[in-house]
Amino acid sequence: MAVTALLGLPRTRGRLPLVAAQGVDALGTGLFLPFAVVYFHAAKGLPLTAVGAALSLAALLALPAGLCAGPLVDRFGPRRVVVAANLLRVLTFTGYVFAGSPPVLVVLAALTFWGEGLFWPASGALVAQVADDGQRARWYAMERTLRNVGIGLGGLAGSVLVVVGGYAAIVVLNAVSFLVAAVLVATWKGRAGEAPPRTTAPRGGYRAVLADRGFRRVLVTVFVFALCDLALTVLLSAYVLDALRLPAWQPGVLFALNTVLVVLAQTVVAGRVERFRRARTLQVAAVVWAGAFLLYAAVPLVTALPAFAVLTLATAVFTVAELLQAPTSSALTVALAPAHLRGRYLGLEEVLWGAARVLAPVTFTALLAGGPQLPWLVLAGCCIMAVAVLAGLKAVPDAAPARENVDA
Repeated sequence: MAVTALLGLPRTRGRLPLVAAQGVDALGTGLFLPFAVVYFHAAKGLPLTAVGAALSLAALLALPAGLCAGPLVDRFGPRRVVVAANLLRVLTFTGYVFAGSPPVLVVLAALTFWGEGLFWPASGALVAQVADDGQRARWYAMERTLRNVGIGLGGLAGSVLVVVGGYAAIVVLNAVSFLVAAVLVATWKGRAGEAPPRTTAPRGGYRAVLADRGFRRVLVTVFVFALCDLALTVLLSAYVLDALRLPAWQPGVLFALNTVLVVLAQTVVAGRVERFRRARTLQVAAVVWAGAFLLYAAVPLVTALPAFAVLTLATAVFTVAELLQAPTSSALTVALAPAHLRGRYLGLEEVLWGAARVLAPVTFTALLAGGPQLPWLVLAGCCIMAVAVLAGLKAVPDAAPARENVDA
């Protein structure tokens, strides 16, 4: 128990199947994620431009998934939606084995993205139900750590499988991973003594969610923090390689540094900050992120130090902001949400993340074309705005202890 507390891990007794499901899901995703574009180009012979266009169109078609996830979670329970989302992705990844044309790719990829859009709000609601009160941030931190570990190990295993068994092997194994995760969640019985499932839910909808002034403030910060998070994957490589003209190995090393720090420190940080107000923690995260962006912007101006040293420092500071924000933001949304509207709260959060994923590439590249420092300065300004928005948010206590069935 002392080791668990030291590492910031939540109490998992009786919930290990859920932890295993998260790990299997992440491992399977890691198998395919690094090869998503290459698979359809190399294995299916589709032009890279056609693959890119198809995946972008599919992402647009899947934007409503978060909105649809909310009512489904609130009506049928998060566990059922998690299982359904995983089974949907079993079907789509099986279909990828036979997909050979852009229209088919658009349909299958859109359904895959719909599965992801349903999965994340449902998974967040499921964690909120099974986590002990006061430990939700730890659960979200552990989930994020497992995902980083699984994706990293999956990426390494995928590289081996591509050589040994070809691209089809990683697609099939990813489908199998989603099936195993679905079975683990579906067969988990929860803790003894929990209340029976609800058959009806109190009335309410997105109008009630949007009437929550505090949550409207949180939604602004969700979008800002999503853009901040995406800056590492969408903007950094282009900045390092195209704007700074630095060696091609540097972005990979910076990404690896970020991943290692998240794996080693995410649960520890979550355990240390859980006693502080969530809004205050998010304000600190926004300030730290602003500092990281200013460091990135300063790289061309710093002549006393090697550019890579400044980039490394900026990435480390960036990661500290991530460690503070990621579990805290999810825990804050859940704390604001009434139990019968939790799915809709998390669904709106997913919609804003989806919008950020669509807007980030075009926005960042346009800003980068206007000047190498411009996107970083804009992001820093957005972070300061988030600090001001959060300043008006009142303290949000954890929900009163309650026994909830995982299908409630």
